[in-house]
Amino acid sequence: MSSIPTITVAGKQVGRVGYGLMQLSTDSANASNEQGSLAAMKAAADAGATCWSSASFYGPDYANIRLIAKFFAKYPEYKEKIVLVIKGGYDASTFSSRGKDIGHVRREIKEMQAILGDKSIDIFLLARLESSDAVEESFQNLVTLQKEGLFNEIGASEISAASLERASKITPISLIENEISLFAYSSEIRKVIAWSETHSVPIFAYSPLGRGMLTGALKKVDDIAEGNMLRMFPQFQGEAFESNVRLVEKLEEIAKSKGIQTGELALAWLTQLSDFIIPIPGSSKTSRVISNTQAINIKLSTSELAEIQTFLDTEGVKGDRYPGVFQKELMV
Repeated sequence: MSSIPTITVAGKQVGRVGYGLMQLSTDSANASNEQGSLAAMKAAADAGATCWSSASFYGPDYANIRLIAKFFAKYPEYKEKIVLVIKGGYDASTFSSRGKDIGHVRREIKEMQAILGDKSIDIFLLARLESSDAVEESFQNLVTLQKEGLFNEIGASEISAASLERASKITPISLIENEISLFAYSSEIRKVIAWSETHSVPIFAYSPLGRGMLTGALKKVDDIAEGNMLRMFPQFQGEAFESNVRLVEKLEEIAKSKGIQTGELALAWLTQLSDFIIPIPGSSKTSRVISNTQAINIKLSTSELAEIQTFLDTEGVKGDRYPGVFQKELMV
């Protein structure tokens, strides 16, 4: 394993950069290249990214879970090295949470357990909550399922600081998963970061590279492939997109002066926001996986951090994080 800073999650030491597996099963090119995906997963673990994020709905018929099972079948020595975090309780076909339906969640987890075999689900979390009124019932359901031995620990996803406080009175929260990046740093997100620090709870930062835009790969709307869901996201449309490109160009200037890639700058910024943040970038390319993981070792100076913050404060990120149909379930 490579040497990168670590943090305790679910009782194990894992790297301060994790690995998001979603695109390995939701991107058609990756889904058809199983060996490439397995190689990227091994590269992540070997680089020190030993805390992995998956979900029941990443790909059809538990495709991402099946990929993980194939990885452990091929590399059984990694079973104890990887902390596996899985989201569920969400109906992707109707964009709705099923967290209050304990029977649905139980069946879902049992199916995933059957696929994974003897690899435990270290932390399970509901992908979304129906509403703030669902906090107590949803987390009590998770406690019941945990006592049934279906997973080891309980986490929370896309949740507000106020709901986290209520949930923590029902059960210990082992991990939070929220979108955090230079494109996702609202006052509500900052409150969640503050809650995680106060209670010493690690927080997965998903989409830490702004869905690819913070790597500098997207400079015009035509760079987004036809049919790609990003074209539906407000941050990637019209004037908002053009404004956000200017933010990326500013970051490119800072990164170039430091001799690093823009994506590495974005990840380094994240890891210096809080000692409890674990970015979970995803990639199917082994070289990118390694560079993303090693970004934890890049340190930004006080002046560089101030320059980035000043630009964020004056320019700001334009557009909502998700299309309207998804917005209602964010930060509940």
